Amino acid sequence: MSTLVTPRSDWQDLERSAILVVDDEAGIREVVSRCLELDGHRVLQAPDLPTARELLRQHDVLVVLCDLTIGPGQNGLDLLSELAEQRVDLDVLIMTANSDVPSAVEALKRGAYDYLCKPFPLEVLRAAVSRALERRRLRLKARMLEVLENRRLADEENLEQFLVSMANVIDAKSRFTAKHSLRVSELARLFGEALGYDPGRCELVALGGRLHDIGKLGTPDAILDKPGPLTREEFAIMQLHPVIGDELLAPIKNLAALRPMVRWHHESLDGQGYPDRLAGHEIPEEAWVVKVADYWEAITAMRPYRDPMPLEKAVSCLRGEAGTHIPRELVETFLTAIQHAPLALPSGRATTPVAPAAAAGPAPIPPSAGSAGATAAS
Repeated sequence: MSTLVTPRSDWQDLERSAILVVDDEAGIREVVSRCLELDGHRVLQAPDLPTARELLRQHDVLVVLCDLTIGPGQNGLDLLSELAEQRVDLDVLIMTANSDVPSAVEALKRGAYDYLCKPFPLEVLRAAVSRALERRRLRLKARMLEVLENRRLADEENLEQFLVSMANVIDAKSRFTAKHSLRVSELARLFGEALGYDPGRCELVALGGRLHDIGKLGTPDAILDKPGPLTREEFAIMQLHPVIGDELLAPIKNLAALRPMVRWHHESLDGQGYPDRLAGHEIPEEAWVVKVADYWEAITAMRPYRDPMPLEKAVSCLRGEAGTHIPRELVETFLTAIQHAPLALPSGRATTPVAPAAAAGPAPIPPSAGSAGATAAS
């Protein structure tokens, strides 16, 4: 990959670059050069191709004005072919006699920017050079915008890495949430694969799971690590973390697709979730993926107020959410996806496989499980 120069040096190159006039007739070179110099351009002259090549090596040449026939055995098309391979950013204007117009057309096919038929009015020369310079400026502007965009994307990538690091910090704030977001991320990826997502979409929901609790940077440690049920006031503070997380991601354009997962992973099918009380189809599927993964991780992991749920009880608890808080088909797809998946087992311990819905049937949610789902599935 070629290295892009900085925008500032691009403009400096433009300011000090010269126009090269290549013609074996000294009188034509002088008239053309004088005209361009009066317009403020720096002009170099070459009577033949070897001199032109040397000047091109030694100087920053912006535009080449080249005669089509340059003495015995020399042709402007040769220089044009060389520059088309070596200097694709350099515009070449061919100067030719009227009898050589077919050759000039051939030059255009080979990449010449324009051609001028001798004798040409100086106004035509100025206009052609002006167009070539404007084209160069537009190319330079495009390059600068590319550089700036690459820098912006690099900055945003750095921000993304920073946020992932902050997710690690959040997990580490409590011994009970160690690797929580990492496990939610892996479960979300597994769920996405079961839903038939392509690799890019699976990566998206995995990153959404990784960052879903980023807003807990603003949640006091005493609430996150409280060994008992939260008070109404404490729970109200906890409910702010999806909004805070969404606000953290809002300035980062390339993370825009993550915002629904971060903001809405506590919404509910019946419209009783938070923070926006969305219902049903108002909630995008990616948010459901993160919600289910988050819920499962919460009920099957150690928390300050309870041990991990055994697998059978966790399955019953999740199925109890189906149709009221989570779409039923998503619950069953998730339970199918995690069968025999070690990362989905409570505390990583081996236990019996998940039973199919028809065999197990929905089970009532124990009061303690409902509390865990509402407050700890975060």
